[in-house]
Amino acid sequence: MALRPTGHELTQQAINSTYQRAIDAYTVEDAVRCHSELVDLLAIEAMIVRVSSRTETTKADMLREIHASAEYHRDVVDRLTDIIENKQQLVWP
Repeated sequence: MALRPTGHELTQQAINSTYQRAIDAYTVEDAVRCHSELVDLLAIEAMIVRVSSRTETTKADMLREIHASAEYHRDVVDRLTDIIENKQQLVWP
């Protein structure tokens, strides 16, 4: 790692940290916050990739992965929000 972390390294650190917080979330509300934050961080990561000097093929591959991950976390937020709004009990598998 460089002496000064790059934007990509900083967002990866934030993504990893937030992902761990999402896994460790104690309440549904905490999980919603963490997954929402992950969606935001992935949007930042996508912007960093778009303006990077990587090849277009590499960018496309990275963006596909980022967008798939962001879609997953948006789905989690939607499901958890439905649970909160409908006052349903969350059953953990």
